[in-house]
Amino acid sequence: MMGAILRRWRELVIFGTVAAGIIYWFSWHWKPFTQNAFVFADTRPVSPPVAGFITEIHVRNNQFVRKGDPLFTVFREPYRLDRAALENEVRAKQAELLALQAEIRSLDAEIRRCRAELANDRYLSDRAKKMYGAEAVSQAYAEERLRAREASEAKVDAVRHRTDALKYRCRQTEAQIAALQHRLELSGILLELTVVRAMADGWVTNLTLTPGGCYKPGDVLCGFIASGSWRVQANFKESELSEIAEGMSAKIWLRQYPGKLYRGVVESTGWGAERRTMSRETGLPAVRRENEWFLLPQRFPVQIRILNPDQGCQLHHGASAYVEIDTPARPVRQFFWELFLWH
Repeated sequence: MMGAILRRWRELVIFGTVAAGIIYWFSWHWKPFTQNAFVFADTRPVSPPVAGFITEIHVRNNQFVRKGDPLFTVFREPYRLDRAALENEVRAKQAELLALQAEIRSLDAEIRRCRAELANDRYLSDRAKKMYGAEAVSQAYAEERLRAREASEAKVDAVRHRTDALKYRCRQTEAQIAALQHRLELSGILLELTVVRAMADGWVTNLTLTPGGCYKPGDVLCGFIASGSWRVQANFKESELSEIAEGMSAKIWLRQYPGKLYRGVVESTGWGAERRTMSRETGLPAVRRENEWFLLPQRFPVQIRILNPDQGCQLHHGASAYVEIDTPARPVRQFFWELFLWH
């Protein structure tokens, strides 16, 4: 009798344990849920846009800055002198252009005088030709007036060509002035960029600079974490991915703040996860030997925007998170899928 009771109790304990496990599993799989998630924000490397050595550092490591606040200063003097030299070149070219324009005005006056002389020589030449026909003047005089007319015509053409040449030089000088003004504008931009400023509100991180170091564009000097928007990357199993769509609401819990619930919305779902590998020695594809008993499902990243970040509970880039999507996950299908197709 006692043995039958013990066997009955063992059966109840086993049944209760299995039932509790199934209930626990269903409670966590009723909706898509993952603990493989982390918080992230917009980040960017901070590098100097111009070359030179650092003269001033205006912030300290992990300091919060506002958009436009200066972070550090690159040696400004070479860029200031370059801008001043270009300003002098522009003024010199502008003076050269004024001189050319004055010379053109002088030639315009000269060409008017030459045209007046040409009109007079044409009149005298035509008159001499008629008088020669009437035998009132000699042939030599008529030819002399014709040569004077031709000389005046050549002089008018020469002055006109000189004027055209000066006009072309004016156009060339104007183009040179425009090019110099563009270079001057660029030099002003470079001079302004010697003071590296924050591109958004956020935190300066991993700052280990000291004045005196020489850097060039592209050299990463520190990191920057923007505070404008916070998101979570939740890596969901491929078996749950078909139930997740953009615009769905989500619940987020952070290890950093236990018990605090954050709300979020699904922004996008990753379209791929790299699994291919290649042997460096042979160039052939490397195929891993999977465990025949346990085949882990592939995970894909789902990006979720946090809707209610709390200023009193500061978020940290890379913090661990738990995410649940507010949509049914077909737990019965998932249970039998993982129960019978787990290998």
